[in-house]
Amino acid sequence: MRMTENRKKILKIIEESKIPLTAEEIYKKTGVNLSTVYRALKFLEERKLVGSFSVNRGVRYFFRRDNHYHFMVCERCGKLFPFEECARELIDALQKKYRFSEESHLFLIYGICESCRR
Repeated sequence: MRMTENRKKILKIIEESKIPLTAEEIYKKTGVNLSTVYRALKFLEERKLVGSFSVNRGVRYFFRRDNHYHFMVCERCGKLFPFEECARELIDALQKKYRFSEESHLFLIYGICESCRR
């Protein structure tokens, strides 16, 4: 299969986003048919151009694989709260201990946000 214009458009949106996006958010930004968005995401993920993770009730987020992300995730509302702090020392120690070469990383902390606790 080849890299179609729709796939290029979807990849560009993901690459330019500072935060992971859902398929629905990508759909709204592209205007491309939602089923086309899902097929393109599957294609891009199979080729390791994008990664994904799921939270809460199956909400799936897509992100650039050549970057790293850090989020706190509210288990009630599903909102992502980005943070800058990185566990670089831990990652470096793990790479050395297990002879593992990091390509990217995703750090998720699950909990309940302030709004949902009220």
